[in-house]
Amino acid sequence: MAGNFSKELDTTDMKILELLQGNCKMSISKIAKKVGRGISAVHSRIKALESAGVIKQYTAVLDPVKMGRSVLAIILITIRYRIPGKEEVLSQREFCREIAHHPLVQDVHVLSGEFDVLLKVRARSIDEMNGFIVDFLRGIPAVDKTLTMFAMDSYLETLEFRNL
Repeated sequence: MAGNFSKELDTTDMKILELLQGNCKMSISKIAKKVGRGISAVHSRIKALESAGVIKQYTAVLDPVKMGRSVLAIILITIRYRIPGKEEVLSQREFCREIAHHPLVQDVHVLSGEFDVLLKVRARSIDEMNGFIVDFLRGIPAVDKTLTMFAMDSYLETLEFRNL
């Protein structure tokens, strides 16, 4: 449960969330009809879900190919926790926060296991991806090694929680 949300999500909340995931531009009156509740009750529930951080944002999902970003790579990174010449130990979280600002990076995840960080990166071309990996990523002193996997085809990319 997110943040300070004081109640459990009920079936009405789940249905509202499912409808918003499908179309976040759907009117409150249409949502109210679909869930069988009044407009003001649905509006209050949505505001409560937003305030609690259950609904983080509303966004448009863009087609990466139509946006010219057809090259998709998943990059695994091992980081150095002690950088030569620096006293302090590297914060894995700080590394992730900083790398997340790069415009080609879509996802950043801290991992357990052999690798420390996973990136999802979208580029316009192999040359652009090469520049990101060789010139940018491997130029960061904290990066020890990388493993890059290129997606040959994609069948599902979603932020949606399915089967609520």
